[in-house]
Amino acid sequence: MRNPIVIAHHLIWTAYGHWLPNDPRGSGSFGIRNDVLAELGELHYGRKRIQPPGVVVREFLDESADALKHPRRAFDLIMRQQFADAFT
Repeated sequence: MRNPIVIAHHLIWTAYGHWLPNDPRGSGSFGIRNDVLAELGELHYGRKRIQPPGVVVREFLDESADALKHPRRAFDLIMRQQFADAFT
């Protein structure tokens, strides 16, 4: 097919502090530059084949909150609607 038709796009946006280099789910990072974060777990490049249960991920995020330079950022309902409106 010379000019394939694009039927959809998939966007993934992450907010600060939600997917760290040593996340128990794996990550796209090759290194951990923050010694405090490094103490929270080992680096695993790429998505782990067997994903940890949600409780493990939530515990990691809770433990890592104090190690972050800034408060973790999340998109609330109003912000998500504004993003959606920008595409319509």
